[in-house]
Amino acid sequence: MAHHPNGLKADYTIATVSVTLVLLLLGAVGYILLNAYSSTSAVRSELRFSLLLSDTVTHAQRAAIERRMGLHPAIASWRYLSADEAAQDFQAYIGADFVEFLGENPLPASYELTLNAGHTDPSDLTALERECTTWSGVEEVAYQQKIIDAVTRNLNRLNYILLGLGIFLLAVAIMLISNTLRLAVAARRQAIATMKLVGATTAFIRRPFVWRSFTQGVVAGVLSSLLLYLFADGLSEVMPDIRLSTDRSTLALLFSGMILVGVTICTTFTALAVNRFVRHTD
Repeated sequence: MAHHPNGLKADYTIATVSVTLVLLLLGAVGYILLNAYSSTSAVRSELRFSLLLSDTVTHAQRAAIERRMGLHPAIASWRYLSADEAAQDFQAYIGADFVEFLGENPLPASYELTLNAGHTDPSDLTALERECTTWSGVEEVAYQQKIIDAVTRNLNRLNYILLGLGIFLLAVAIMLISNTLRLAVAARRQAIATMKLVGATTAFIRRPFVWRSFTQGVVAGVLSSLLLYLFADGLSEVMPDIRLSTDRSTLALLFSGMILVGVTICTTFTALAVNRFVRHTD
């Protein structure tokens, strides 16, 4: 018995909606994962690495230190703070004139370094600390090692959790989409049997199904990408403090990946389903 065209259209629509929702879930996990990685890089880029200078540092020693900092791959930029400027900053922070209370300024002149994000791992920080302490005129190196380690460790843990969730969702997505597409192909099994009876090859029978599933994957990928973009944009408007990533190249890469995953899964499992029905159709 032939299937009504409206029934086939309904099957196609249901399958497309199912694939769209699954891709939306996968894309959401990918988006959160990208933002978690971006947050890790942002935290590391905010690390302040201070070189405390000795009281007897000379202009020649300072010039040598600045030359070394300018050539160092881990150092992005720096700012020189005189002892008086350091006292003013600290006074503004605590809201009291501690110099007047102590009778002297205990803070030394220093350089505040901003490091490149790719050089803020604990091993890199330790190596930089050892190197800087050997520079003539540098009395001490100070940075928030424990804070950075704790933040980085927690963000890395979150990244691993999200990655595991993404892999789990991908496995579930493959099973759900596989079953949905197999049912959609099963609805056309009589048409497959008819084509086989008139001598059509497996490749000829499979071609329209694969092309249909290709367009289905593209449509589902575009729809899920659009929904994810609207969701992310709306969340950024409602909760601006979250600072979600809106970098166009990153979003384009994510959306392209969603479309590619949709097309790959749809075409692959449709081809497998058609092959199965061709083999088992008398």
